[in-house]
Amino acid sequence: MTNIEDLRLGASVISRDGHKLGTLSRFVVTRDTLKLTHVVIDIGLLRSERPLWTGGWALSHDRVAPLGVVTDANSGEVRISMSGEEFKQHSVDYIEEHFDWMRDANPGWPDLSDVARLAASIPGEPGPYIMHEVLSIAPDAVDIKRDAPVWRLNPHQKIGEVERVLYDTASGKVTALVIRRGLIFSHDVELPIERVVEVVADVVRIEIDDDALKALPAYHADD
Repeated sequence: MTNIEDLRLGASVISRDGHKLGTLSRFVVTRDTLKLTHVVIDIGLLRSERPLWTGGWALSHDRVAPLGVVTDANSGEVRISMSGEEFKQHSVDYIEEHFDWMRDANPGWPDLSDVARLAASIPGEPGPYIMHEVLSIAPDAVDIKRDAPVWRLNPHQKIGEVERVLYDTASGKVTALVIRRGLIFSHDVELPIERVVEVVADVVRIEIDDDALKALPAYHADD
């Protein structure tokens, strides 16, 4: 039996009518309660339908959908209740990009300031623009991205990267993160969410001593 209490970052996201929409790239949780509220899906450049000549490769291709649309999941796939067309129409950009024209400090004939303006412009755009990014999540929310580094505070040491999130479907609260440890011979362990101190700038920071770290249980996917 598949377990929708277990979502793996990088899994393919499939619509109700069988279309691949992208891959699971982030989780959105409330800052204080760590309740899982949304999933972020990377739809890729081709599905974004943004032309290369307008700088499409440099922009975000992530879309946000509420957790409630997830109907089924396993290690390889996450299925949602929306059709491909419904997802296209009703999901929203994770990052909204806004462009402002870069002011010319020395109007008139081309000079060194114009070179600097063009060098700083968005790749593929027809002119020198400054891009502003706005996240489409609530002010009290944070996100956990695929392969987010996990660091413990004392001693300051990286212990692995986020692989999955485990949560209680009744409350929506995250119960544990599955952390991938090791480089060549990697293995997954379950980190209780109580160990998480904060999630800031795509980094998960935790408090855990050596004995508790060694005692973290191994995680084995049912599927």
